[in-house]
Amino acid sequence: MAGHDENFKDDSGFLAVALGLIVLVSMSALPATVGWYQVVAG
Repeated sequence: MAGHDENFKDDSGFLAVALGLIVLVSMSALPATVGWYQVVAG
């Protein structure tokens, strides 16, 4: 894993938007994932 840069500043806010989208997509995909797991697991 890459080292953490203490001087890095996200002035554009892109990182926050990207993380928000990832969380949103993963949360909306969770019920479908649980449903598929129940179908496959029997």
